[in-house]
Amino acid sequence: MEPEVKVKIKRYRLIIIVQAAVIVLLLLLLGFFMFNYSKTDKKLLVKEVELFQSDSTKLVLDNLLKQTDLELTEYKGKNAELDQFLREKNDSLQEFADRIEALLRKGKLTREELAKANDELDQLRYYKRKYIGQIDSLNTVIAFITTENTVLRSDIKNQKRKNEDLTMDNVRLGTKVAVGSKLTTSNLFITGIKIRSNGKEKETIRVSQIDQLKITFFVGENYVSEKGNKDIFLKVISPDGSTIYNQTAGSGTFKYQNEESLYSTKKTIEFNQDATSVNIYWDKGSAFAKGNYKAELFCEGFRIGSSAFELK
Repeated sequence: MEPEVKVKIKRYRLIIIVQAAVIVLLLLLLGFFMFNYSKTDKKLLVKEVELFQSDSTKLVLDNLLKQTDLELTEYKGKNAELDQFLREKNDSLQEFADRIEALLRKGKLTREELAKANDELDQLRYYKRKYIGQIDSLNTVIAFITTENTVLRSDIKNQKRKNEDLTMDNVRLGTKVAVGSKLTTSNLFITGIKIRSNGKEKETIRVSQIDQLKITFFVGENYVSEKGNKDIFLKVISPDGSTIYNQTAGSGTFKYQNEESLYSTKKTIEFNQDATSVNIYWDKGSAFAKGNYKAELFCEGFRIGSSAFELK
């Protein structure tokens, strides 16, 4: 073979070897780029999935918070204790929501952060169910107590009405007994008397001759009134309408219709429930004026007799 041909063959072989090396290098570069592209594409896909899951978690959180707020609103304003309980539990749920929102606010989340956000959401759902159950139980108890209180108030009201009726019956009975025990008088007569030198009495209506007033009357029988001593108060009312009062002559005060009233004199009698006659003598310690007078008798809070008389 000629030397020139051998040189051409060697050159051709060298070109083939170089081309083969270039092709192998290109294939290696292509493989490297394809591997990196595939890896990058997977990362982008994961990021897109994570971002989608993050947005989905935000949507779930928003819906859960709205639903919880609506459920809690149904119980508000029914009872002060329940409202306080709602505020406490709502604050507790809000803490979970704030932590989740803080995680989601980053926008791009790692797998760990997304898992933590979903875990917080699961806890939020759990405590929401737990608190709603507690609120329902508390509301049931409050409703029961309210019903019991209503029944109790009704019972107390009925008992109070019975007690008032019983009290009124007792008052009526007491009033009947008191009225029934009231002493009665008859034949009330008032006159002036003059004591003669022989000690005998002489009736007179002349003021110049009167030494004493004499009041006579009968106390009727009464088997309701208790036996024993009874004070009979005498009021002598002068022509000017005032009660004649002289403490040194035995005048004083007594209770009548819950007020202090003056009396001219009094007499204590022994009452044995039978009819009895009573005489009261009174020397007022000074001369009487001419005019029309009135005598009134009182005993145990009742006026038991009255009569008018004239002195000339």
